[in-house]
Amino acid sequence: MSTSWTHFPSPIGLLRAEASALGLVRVRLVGAPADEVTGPGRAHLEAFLDFAERYFAGQPVRYAGALDLERATPQQARLWRYVQGIPYGRTQSYAQVGRAVGLHPRAVGAGMRACPFLLVVPAHRVIHADGRVGGFAGHEGVKAWLLRFEQASRPSGTS
Repeated sequence: MSTSWTHFPSPIGLLRAEASALGLVRVRLVGAPADEVTGPGRAHLEAFLDFAERYFAGQPVRYAGALDLERATPQQARLWRYVQGIPYGRTQSYAQVGRAVGLHPRAVGAGMRACPFLLVVPAHRVIHADGRVGGFAGHEGVKAWLLRFEQASRPSGTS
C-alpha cells in the first residue's frame, strides 16, 4: 500500500508522519526531512499536522483521525486504542493499563515500545506504578519532557 508523509518541527525534534489511504501509519522522530509526497494519505497527514500544532501550543487535544492498524496484532490495536483515551496531563501505570485491556504489565511495555504512533497514541502517559517514567524506545528524556509539558500546559481546574 502506498503512503504519503510529511514533517513537523517540534520542541522534541523533527517528527515524520506517514499515512496510507486508511489512516496514519506511523509518527516518529527523524533527522533531516526528505521531500514531501502527495498521495492517498494526505488528508490524514493534514489531520496530524493540525493535532501536532495544537498539542505543542499547549492545547489538551486528542488525535481524532484514523490510524492504519493493518500491521498491528489484535492485542496491539486494542492496547493502542485504549492508551489513546488516557487524558492529556494524566498518567496510568503499566499494571492499570494491563488490567483494562487484559494484558500483563510487561506485555503493555512491549506494546508501547512497538507503538509506531508517537504522540497520537500517548505512550508517554504510561508509567510505572511507583511514578518512575520508564522506557520510551530509547527516548526516555523525550517521555519526561512530554509529561512535564503536559503538566505545565494543563488547563486550571483539571487534576
